[in-house]
Amino acid sequence: MKNLYQSYSDFMIRQPFFSFDVKHYQEAVQKTPFAARYYQFSTHKIIDRTNENLFMCCIPDGCVDIVFIRHNQQNKMELIGSPFCRKSLIVYPHADYFGVRLKPGMFFPNHEVCLKEITNTETFVPQIPADTALLLEQIFETDTLWERARLFQEYLLRFSPEQYMVEETVQQVLYLTSHANGNVEVGDIAKEICYSERHLTRMFSDAMGYSPKMYARIARFQYALNRMMEHSADSVSSFIDLLNYADQAHFQREFKEFTGITPKHFTRYYRNVVCPAEKEADLP
Repeated sequence: MKNLYQSYSDFMIRQPFFSFDVKHYQEAVQKTPFAARYYQFSTHKIIDRTNENLFMCCIPDGCVDIVFIRHNQQNKMELIGSPFCRKSLIVYPHADYFGVRLKPGMFFPNHEVCLKEITNTETFVPQIPADTALLLEQIFETDTLWERARLFQEYLLRFSPEQYMVEETVQQVLYLTSHANGNVEVGDIAKEICYSERHLTRMFSDAMGYSPKMYARIARFQYALNRMMEHSADSVSSFIDLLNYADQAHFQREFKEFTGITPKHFTRYYRNVVCPAEKEADLP
């Protein structure tokens, strides 16, 4: 079977709460030579956590975010692994942020912590390697999102794919699950790629830090989230049938588990808060 993971770019990898109550938020999507979402923003001098359900919350997306921070003239780096439910992040005040959200199965090379260990964590890198430290300096010498993205891309592509991607079998599971928007059985994938379901589940879990069934839930949720963001003026019930949940109660229960708020609350938040300020573009 041909492995289409590396050329597939339609992964749903959204974090709509990253833009809440920050300054100068920008976002850009890259589809080749690998799928990624770049973003940057700055924080206020005083961090207001009055609304903990919205401010800088990370929700399940199956990805690793590599975040570079300039704070008090010092450069910092953190790795954010996909959580299993909504998680509030540590945020520095009066700081400049540049982040890269790599598609599921990709991770930052030249780092001792494996992808499985990063999942469901927020890890600040204590010892930044010299070549990565140079990358940080170059990134913060410019304030242009596109230039920062170019610098990161050039850095990553100096490594071989084996150094920043999971093994091919896991790639196939990620592709087949995402391509089906999470609506696929692990047993069916196992048959398609000629593995036992038990062995495939173990391989996937060892690489990603969670099971294929959990990733299917995340992929389905991210697809639903994307639809809601694209059609935020519509009511949730108007397109619930397209999301392949058992019923609206099931969808609302899982949505609240993953985001901490109801679908109705989210659409109101996105329509009134995010849409007017969000800036997203495709990288040239």
